[in-house]
Amino acid sequence: MNNRNETNKKGEYRIDEMFSEIFETETINMEDGSELLQEGLTRGEKQRILGIAMEKIEGRLQAESKTADTEKDRNTPERTAVFKLNSRRRILIVSLAAILTFATTAFAAEIFQWDTRLSNYFEIGSHNQQDLSGSGMNVGISAEYEGVAIEAVQTIGDGNNIYILLNVTAPEGQIIHPGSSFDMIYVRVDGVTGMGYSCDMMADDDENDNKATFLLAMEANNKINNKKINIRFSNLRHYITGSGEMVVDTEGEWELEWKLDYEDISKTYQIGEALTIKGESVKVESISISPIALNVKVQGAYFEKYDEAPGAPGEGDPIAITAIKLKGGSVLTWEDASSWGCSIRGRECSLNMQMKKLLDVSQVESITLNDKEFVLSAVD
Repeated sequence: MNNRNETNKKGEYRIDEMFSEIFETETINMEDGSELLQEGLTRGEKQRILGIAMEKIEGRLQAESKTADTEKDRNTPERTAVFKLNSRRRILIVSLAAILTFATTAFAAEIFQWDTRLSNYFEIGSHNQQDLSGSGMNVGISAEYEGVAIEAVQTIGDGNNIYILLNVTAPEGQIIHPGSSFDMIYVRVDGVTGMGYSCDMMADDDENDNKATFLLAMEANNKINNKKINIRFSNLRHYITGSGEMVVDTEGEWELEWKLDYEDISKTYQIGEALTIKGESVKVESISISPIALNVKVQGAYFEKYDEAPGAPGEGDPIAITAIKLKGGSVLTWEDASSWGCSIRGRECSLNMQMKKLLDVSQVESITLNDKEFVLSAVD
């Protein structure tokens, strides 16, 4: 560790250097796999940083006290030296308390780094990284069976949607073929009654090695952040091109479970306006928009009837997000989405649209449901 405990010409301890040293300590903790500073710092983590800072302050003050004791007989009365030290201690403590909230947040943001594969996929850069602050999470949970390991590496999500980056590693000498997948994937999130998900293999630099990257995308009709998620994978397999045959490479099950501990950075607009579907009125309650997806809540007696007697096959959903109008006149449609869907449960209907490219939420002007436009004005 670099020695940062130098003083300036006046012998004053530099607060910014002290925090720089604390940050370096926390970075080493991250590399060791110790408790990390994440976007939302816990009370214990803040107290730990405060404790480290106080140790630095006390050490510095003790050093100054010895210097004062040595010099007091020459030109400084003892009482004055003690007063100066106590005053400085109070100033340092007050200053530290005032900036601790901001400083710890800065440490957390600086420590979290997007995995290159996710940042490339979503085109995360300096121009939009600030908008995504808090939506990411390092996971580091893995399961192994028959030498094949599946690890949840990192996530990006909002209140109802999440993308999970997965590493899959087979034993040395075993190839994970292009187009590999799993026989079945089961996803469960506490409190969620309806969801849709898919898991696809991402582009691989070396198609003949034992490593692969998968991206699992999920949308839910209830809030998922701060909930426990459980994912089970069954049988790693691959498709033989041209034969139509699926071959199981490793038969078995893998299970991952952890808490989705990240921030919902969606902007929610309370709408409260009516929409007519086949002559019946329903109420559009809210529209939530994040950089990765849109979620709309609609309610009405019509959905109970539809739930009991859905339309004919191929008829489509009774309600859909048909347009997203941006400031400046650009319009996004389902062609700009990677997935979309409609979930109906009793009187409640949830609409979801995950985007191919990250949205600039501040540029969204209106949302069209079926053929009615809803202008977004007040943010909840």
